[in-house]
Amino acid sequence: MVCAMKGYTFHPLSSDAFSAEKLDTMRAFGAELEIVQSDGGKVTPALFDRFKARIAELAQDPNNFYTDQFNNVDAVEGYAGMGRELFEQMGRVDGFVGMIGSGGMLVGVSQALKQAGAHARIIALEPSTSPFLTTGKGGAHRVEGTAVGFWPPHLVKGAYDEAWAINENEGRAMAKRAAREEGIFAGTSTGLNIVAALALARELGPGKVVATVACDTGLKYLAGDLYK
Repeated sequence: MVCAMKGYTFHPLSSDAFSAEKLDTMRAFGAELEIVQSDGGKVTPALFDRFKARIAELAQDPNNFYTDQFNNVDAVEGYAGMGRELFEQMGRVDGFVGMIGSGGMLVGVSQALKQAGAHARIIALEPSTSPFLTTGKGGAHRVEGTAVGFWPPHLVKGAYDEAWAINENEGRAMAKRAAREEGIFAGTSTGLNIVAALALARELGPGKVVATVACDTGLKYLAGDLYK
């Protein structure tokens, strides 16, 4: 969207492992979309290795600017606004959970909460099908935007308290439940966030404030099998 407004050429790398709606949206904005083939439509560490190799080739062109979300600290500060808004509106936050992709969202919110004086328990989440953070071993999964199969540089020691692996199928079931019962229409990663938030709330007990995020709209997933 920004590139269309600014007149910049946008050359994103994506994959058939991600929803058709996301790919078509980028094309609609005029992106020169390049598809990196996945392993059977799943997100795997090998897919991100192929991304890295192709990015290294493109980055050699001096006319290209690689935004590098995994190392760009601007992303962390961009997400910090969520943490500040959350604390201002709630007055206290006892726990915050979030799925890890680049780690920018969780770390940005965590830093903001700590600066505001909140003593929140921060939980980094991943799908149990690719438990790199908890076991050191990545795997194939279908939770878009998460579990890249390597340690994201933003996720530094002290930014979070612990990591949990959440059952992917439970997350998919929760995404459907959230839409039908609460009107929260989002994707699988949001379902996993809610599963973990409820688990932490039960653990902390009554009177505690636990927060997470609904990552994006479920309209991005209607062509897949999540809402079939």
